[in-house]
Amino acid sequence: MARVLAVSCVNDEATIYAAYWIGLMAQEFRAAGHEVRGLTGSAVTEQGLLSSMEQYQPDLVLLGGHGSSNLFTGSGYQTVLLACTNDQMMAGSRALFVSCLTGLSLVPSMVRKGAVAAQGFVKEFTWMISGDGVPSTDPYAASFTRTLVEAARIIARGGSWQDWYRTFTRVSNEEIARWGQSNDSLAASVIMCLRSNASAAVVSGAGTLTEEGAAVEEGVPVLPLVILGALLIS
Repeated sequence: MARVLAVSCVNDEATIYAAYWIGLMAQEFRAAGHEVRGLTGSAVTEQGLLSSMEQYQPDLVLLGGHGSSNLFTGSGYQTVLLACTNDQMMAGSRALFVSCLTGLSLVPSMVRKGAVAAQGFVKEFTWMISGDGVPSTDPYAASFTRTLVEAARIIARGGSWQDWYRTFTRVSNEEIARWGQSNDSLAASVIMCLRSNASAAVVSGAGTLTEEGAAVEEGVPVLPLVILGALLIS
C-alpha cells in the first residue's frame, strides 16, 4: 500500500475542473487499496505542501491547478512549487500533474532534485466545456476526464510511468476517433484539444508507485497551443 496526497484548490472555472479530476484520480488510488489524504482549499500553499510532505511522506502527490514552465500554483494563485527553488521537497516521492507547462522545467527539475518520477505537460493542458460549470455532467469534458482517470488507474494498479504515458496516449486516440464520427459543432475543437494534450504529455523518472526501476523519459516537447480551458498562469 502506498501513501497518496491529493492537492487541489478552486480559484476559477478551470480549477473547478482540475479539482474534480484530482478527486476522481484519488478515488482510483483508494479503490486500489492505497491510503489517500487531501490538501485542499486555502491549505494549498508552499508551507502547506511542505508540511504535508514532511509529516505524511507520500509516495505519490496528485497536483491539480494552474502552472507554468517552472512553477505550480495553489490557493489565490500563490506559488507552491518553483523549479530550482523549493522543489527539493518532492525528493523521494512521485507526482502526477494536471497543470499547464510543468513538464518543461518543473518536472525535470524535481527529478534532478530527487523525485523518483513525475509526469507533466509541455504545453497548456486544454479541454472544451459546455459552459454549465459542472464537470461531472459536461459532455465535452468527459473525454478529457477519461484520459486522466484511466492513466491514473494504471499507476494505482502497479503500472509503470511508461504505462501511464501509453495509456494516456491510447485513450486520447480512442476519444479522437469517437469524436471524429460526431456531428457536434464542437467536435473538431475537442479533437484539437485531445491531440494537443496527447502530444504534450511527458514522464520522467523510474519504476512504479511502490518500486524504483530503470529511469525512463517519454514524450516529445512541441510548440505551445492556447485553447479554451487551459490551466495556465500568466
